[in-house]
Amino acid sequence: MKGFRIPLQLLAALLLSSHLPLLAADPELKPFTAEYSLSLGFLEFARVDVSLQISDDGAYQYRAHTLPVGVTAFFRSDEIIENSNGRISQGSIRPLNYHYQHDSSSNPRRADLSFDWTGLRVTNTTANSRWSMQIAPDTQDKFSQQLRLMLSRSEGKQAIQFPVADGGRTKIYRFQQSREEWIETDAGSFLTLVMVRSKDNRPSRTSLWLAPELNYLPVKVERTEKDGRFIMELNSVSWDESR
Repeated sequence: MKGFRIPLQLLAALLLSSHLPLLAADPELKPFTAEYSLSLGFLEFARVDVSLQISDDGAYQYRAHTLPVGVTAFFRSDEIIENSNGRISQGSIRPLNYHYQHDSSSNPRRADLSFDWTGLRVTNTTANSRWSMQIAPDTQDKFSQQLRLMLSRSEGKQAIQFPVADGGRTKIYRFQQSREEWIETDAGSFLTLVMVRSKDNRPSRTSLWLAPELNYLPVKVERTEKDGRFIMELNSVSWDESR
């Protein structure tokens, strides 16, 4: 998400004395609905509703909806919708379509990506342009990359990397586990694995706290920008037990 985006996008540390790898019960993704708060410093300025739906045949829909809250809501009416659709098969995530929409009176933006896995190409469409580029077999969109990370970490991988169609070109996202840490959020207390993310060979600006007991759902995401430190924290989560 741009603007409010914190690819969804965060202290006292208590490390496990055994340092054994933390694993979720099953190496798979589970449907869920979650709410996050988004803050800049001590100011909470937005809420993010995130949901993952998965059908019996492996088709998924991953969606985030961001709205301003508190004082920010009096001055801005921004609304951000981000959506990734695709298929989960044999431990892999294959996005088919990605949609980003930022409704803003000052600078509205929209972007759509369509993946062609037979030809290994992705078509990018914005308000003013349309172009196609070659992609590698494991390429993700900017939102499905979160699912890919959760799935890879549930398989026990500590160093993870894959290509992402990001900003009109392909970038290599790298995730490295740095430590284990207890995190207190409105959703509860969780022992987490802290993953540091970098793009290509640039220094990392993003850290994610993944909770194994929540199937490696991020309970906190922190990103450093020129405007300050943005933090997204989990408020609540519920699971679809029908699958």
